[in-house]
Amino acid sequence: MAQLQDFLERIMPGQNIEPLRETFTIQRSLEKGSLLVQPDQSANFLAFIQQGAFRVYFHNEKGLELTTWFSFEGMFIADLLAYYQDKAAVQFVEAITDSQVLIAQKHELEKLYLASPAYREFGRRFAEKGMVRVMQRMMSLQTKSATERYLELLDQPHFLQKIPLKHLASYLGITDTSLSRIRREISS
Repeated sequence: MAQLQDFLERIMPGQNIEPLRETFTIQRSLEKGSLLVQPDQSANFLAFIQQGAFRVYFHNEKGLELTTWFSFEGMFIADLLAYYQDKAAVQFVEAITDSQVLIAQKHELEKLYLASPAYREFGRRFAEKGMVRVMQRMMSLQTKSATERYLELLDQPHFLQKIPLKHLASYLGITDTSLSRIRREISS
């Protein structure tokens, strides 16, 4: 709970964060490989990661797993398409390490947004940061080589320390074999 408190204080300095912090009432522990969300399930919540790491993925028409996102301690995780569209989940959210999360239901957050401009600001900032990250990822996938995308990840050691290589390859939009080749070329 202290991590969430610190996070909220950083993004909402000088504001009363207690009502917002108190919406994260559900605590869940997940073992490595467990699903927080799966397709066709309700996903109208945000989860704050107290411990662990998660990946978001879906299966394409050929049945291949395509990883779209990773989140780590001190970050939020959700199926954002389902969350913002008020629809059932379309993606899997999987714990890739043993993890603990605090969950806030969307309807509880929306009550706070209506109650105060400060809480609406939190919601706006959350959405904006998510959109910026998605746009950066999309641009990277479309304008950079697989090697350049991998080199970007080297600046984020938590990616390489906690994520299995097959998931990294999927996230980069390449095969395991291509990732191995890139890693060999860089190390030599």
